[in-house]
Amino acid sequence: MVAPIVALPKAEIRPNHWPDDISFLTDQTYSAVVTAEAKVSLSRITAESPTYAKIATEALVAPCTRLDIRTIDDTKHPAHGQRGIFASQHLVPDSFICLYVGHVHTNSQSDTDPYSDYDLALDNELGLSVDAARSGNETRFANDYRGIYERPNAEFRDCFIKVKSDKRADGTKWERRVGIFVMSAGKAGKLKGGIKVGMEITVTYGKAYWESRKLLATFRKDAEMRTKKS
Repeated sequence: MVAPIVALPKAEIRPNHWPDDISFLTDQTYSAVVTAEAKVSLSRITAESPTYAKIATEALVAPCTRLDIRTIDDTKHPAHGQRGIFASQHLVPDSFICLYVGHVHTNSQSDTDPYSDYDLALDNELGLSVDAARSGNETRFANDYRGIYERPNAEFRDCFIKVKSDKRADGTKWERRVGIFVMSAGKAGKLKGGIKVGMEITVTYGKAYWESRKLLATFRKDAEMRTKKS
C-alpha cells in the first residue's frame, strides 16, 4: 500500500491547458514517511554541491512564464494526442527553465506508486524521489526527445533554491531540487542557438529512468499479487 499523500495544495492560478484531474503545485509536497531529518538533509553540502546552480527566487514564478502547455496534434509525433511543453520565449544554452515539482517520497516499496510514469530521483543517498503523477507543474509534460528531435534540447539537473528557515539568521537556506535546464551549446556549438520560441522542450529520460521502470514493474507485480490474494 502506498503511503497517503499529505496536504496537496492547489495553486490559485493554473497554466492554460492544465488537466482537471491533476493538482497544480507551486512547490513540492512530502509523504508522511519522509522524516524531518531527511528534509533537513536536502540542504547538506556534498562533494557535488558546488556544481549545482543556485536559482534566484524571481525565476521561480508559477505558472512558469517560459513555458506553454500544448496538446500535440501531429499524428507522427510519438506523444500524439498527449501534452508537451513548448518555449514561450527564447531560452539560451545552460539557462534554467523550471523546477520539476511533485510529491516527494521515499524509495521504499510501500511509499512508491508502482503505476507512476512520472517518478524522478531527487536524492539517491537519502533515498528520495519526486513523483508528478497526481500533482506537479508544467515539467511533468516534458517528452523524451526520441522520435521528435535528433537530440534533446534540455536536461534534468540538480540545483538549489532558497526556502524559509527559522534556524538561519536571514530566515532562509538553500535546499536541493531538480530542475530542467537548456542543454549546453557543446564543444561543436551545435546547440548554441538554444531553444527558440515555439520549439518543444524535450529531455532524455535516460538509463536511470528505464532502470526505474524495471524496478516499478517488479513493484507492480507484487502489488497485483497482493490484490489477488486479498
